[in-house]
Amino acid sequence: MNRKELVTSYFQHYRVRLNNLLDLVNVDDLEKVISTLVTTFKNSKTVYVCGNGGSAATASHIQADFSFFVRYFTKFRPRVRALTDNVPMITAIGNDTTFHDIVVEQLKGHFEPGDAIICISASGNSENVIRAAQYANEHGGISIGFIGFNGGKLKETCKISLYTANPKGDYGPIEDLHMIYDHLIVNFLSKDQEFLSIP
Repeated sequence: MNRKELVTSYFQHYRVRLNNLLDLVNVDDLEKVISTLVTTFKNSKTVYVCGNGGSAATASHIQADFSFFVRYFTKFRPRVRALTDNVPMITAIGNDTTFHDIVVEQLKGHFEPGDAIICISASGNSENVIRAAQYANEHGGISIGFIGFNGGKLKETCKISLYTANPKGDYGPIEDLHMIYDHLIVNFLSKDQEFLSIP
């Protein structure tokens, strides 16, 4: 096969992998996530977001969309904070204590009862996001997981797990799905009357 044929074949294969994940999404769990976010915002609380690598980029994207994209349909600005963006803080914590605490240390002194945290991990086994979910649970908050592979420990730790199983190590499609969750949710809020009624 020439390159064009190879690209076409790979594209078709990748599309099938992504479509298979979309078919497995638990809409009931998705509704729980959206309802939790709306309640958190209505109560003037904060949603924190964390992840590693590509999931860190998704966390940053979520903050951007919830903090700025919403201007297209509401004057309300949700409190959303990605715990992936303060590189000096992250490197200080990682160097002076342990990388496992780079999220928890940022929550201390800020996370309040009624706050929520979205923990994004393809494997569900990232220790720093697991500890963040545990911290939220122990301090009156709601932990939400965006998870793939076999779920890992994060699936059992989070109070709400938006979990979609996929082959271990197949990062691309599951990270795509987690980004789709961001875009789907923030666009859905433009139709949600409860969210739009928040002053």
